[in-house]
Amino acid sequence: MFAIFNAPRRYPRVYQPYQETFNFYEGRDKWLESTADAPTEAVLLFSIHWLHLELYNGGFWQYFFNSTGTSCPEAIEGFKAIGMPEVASVIEEAVAKLGETFPMDPENRRTVVGDPQNRMDFDELETQFYELADTKQFFRKLPKFVPNAEAYADEFENRTNR
Repeated sequence: MFAIFNAPRRYPRVYQPYQETFNFYEGRDKWLESTADAPTEAVLLFSIHWLHLELYNGGFWQYFFNSTGTSCPEAIEGFKAIGMPEVASVIEEAVAKLGETFPMDPENRRTVVGDPQNRMDFDELETQFYELADTKQFFRKLPKFVPNAEAYADEFENRTNR
């Protein structure tokens, strides 16, 4: 359901057994509760997957405006875990634009980033993200982060399947 953009990916297999229980729609507490029984690797891969989906579709504004922004700390941790700390740094810079304390509540985030007609500007950071982690050709070409996510997923499966 969430995994394919006409370019095959293997890493979603790590989070797919849990994705129906993950809940970023009802705020941070429900998110943490919904991920508590899943392996950390599944949570991190799911979080970077959704960050990428949102950024590709509508940028950091959309990611923070939507409920998916609830998983932002795990997306940052996820990019670090897959060996892309420079991408995590770009996300951290975007988070810093929202204030000293990241608003975990979606309504508070929406107030900070503005409505669709009065959006906070993340253009420079989005450009950096796309250069580091994405691809200009969305369909049939893997974004740059995918090989790292695949290696991380493979490593997790190798450890847990022994």
